[in-house]
Amino acid sequence: MPPNSPSSYPSMVRRWASQRTKVAAARAGFLITRMNDESRRYVEITHNDDVPLPAGAEHELRPDNPALDELEAAYDALGVAAAAHTQWRQSFLKKNLSLAWFRGDNAYVWQFRQLGSSARIRMYLAMLDVLERDRLGLFAKLEEDGLFGAFTFTFGQRPPISRDLLDSINEINYLDDQMGLASIEGLRVLDIGAGYGRLAHRMSTALPNLAAYDCIDGVATSTFLCSYYTRFRELPDAVRVVRLDEHEKLGERYDVAVNIHSFSECSHDAIRWWLDRIAERDIPWLLIVPNTPDELRSTEADGSMEPFRQDVLDRGYELVDDRPIHQSDELRELIDLHDRFYLFKRKDA
Repeated sequence: MPPNSPSSYPSMVRRWASQRTKVAAARAGFLITRMNDESRRYVEITHNDDVPLPAGAEHELRPDNPALDELEAAYDALGVAAAAHTQWRQSFLKKNLSLAWFRGDNAYVWQFRQLGSSARIRMYLAMLDVLERDRLGLFAKLEEDGLFGAFTFTFGQRPPISRDLLDSINEINYLDDQMGLASIEGLRVLDIGAGYGRLAHRMSTALPNLAAYDCIDGVATSTFLCSYYTRFRELPDAVRVVRLDEHEKLGERYDVAVNIHSFSECSHDAIRWWLDRIAERDIPWLLIVPNTPDELRSTEADGSMEPFRQDVLDRGYELVDDRPIHQSDELRELIDLHDRFYLFKRKDA
């Protein structure tokens, strides 16, 4: 073998092979590049640890917590469709959730993976849009402290913001604009698929007229986190976390039921089960925000997606408003967020 042959230098061979692979991929329309730590956050679950966990959080928020084990066993023993998961299975949670950092970029709140490498500019544009429609002045009432792994963004002299904060401000203002949420005396809210309690935290802080806010979720991990988070935030007694196996303890009357990014991650059977719980209480208003931008669809075990709008209508509701959560066509294209509000009202309400 000639002394200067590439084969005599393993490192040269590896570089040569790597370069040939990149060239071939480029000709096929693909770019191959090594991921640095900054890039990894856009494709992997991650969190912001600039703000340390509160005392005791790491000990309590662990997968082998007996309270979580008990919840999982109780939910697994239920014979209701809401407890049979097509997406939020244990395998999904293990890949998409770091329990102690539950407000990071994970199964509950996609931040970088949805916004991509231009997350900062996209968050800025989204903030301007939400700020323009903040008739309740919630930017001045609600704060973001970055706890439990939340990624925060600061622009100029403004207080920090997060995806949690923007979504909550947008949803509360939307409901106030459509149904006068902030002016309903003794307001009662049912949050189905409440997750870790994001909206319960924000709404109970923002609205002094709130009399009852019940959180319920078909996922035991969500109930566990929601119980912890509502206690940690010292939310008022008006906020309750209701276990799925105790769903009969839900209130008899609510003014509005909300489902944010939950029904579209459930089976059609599970959605029907939840809709029956809503219909039997004659709840006047129902807000659904799906993960699917074109229609209300479920997630089935085989990966298929079934429409369920008609199931809502069949229970005595009519669609009174349907619009993107961000109003500007140009903005939605720039930030690549295409979620929609679907607001239903009972025909006899």
